[in-house]
Amino acid sequence: MASTIDITVQGMTCGGCASKVRKALEETAGIAGAEIDVASGAVKVLTDGTVPADDLEFAIDEAVTGVGYSVV
Repeated sequence: MASTIDITVQGMTCGGCASKVRKALEETAGIAGAEIDVASGAVKVLTDGTVPADDLEFAIDEAVTGVGYSVV
């Protein structure tokens, strides 16, 4: 079942940063999309329901750190 996971990403300062994070997340299995607020660092990750939430938490952290940002 599809759901959302709310995270905060540190280090995003512009739309380009948000685009990098969004692309990295959307290329991750189990993620359907991401809504990002650059000013606050808030990211709502939209899941597609194919991967358990516990597994996605690790994958999300890996995707975000892989493009140079950190999940706090």
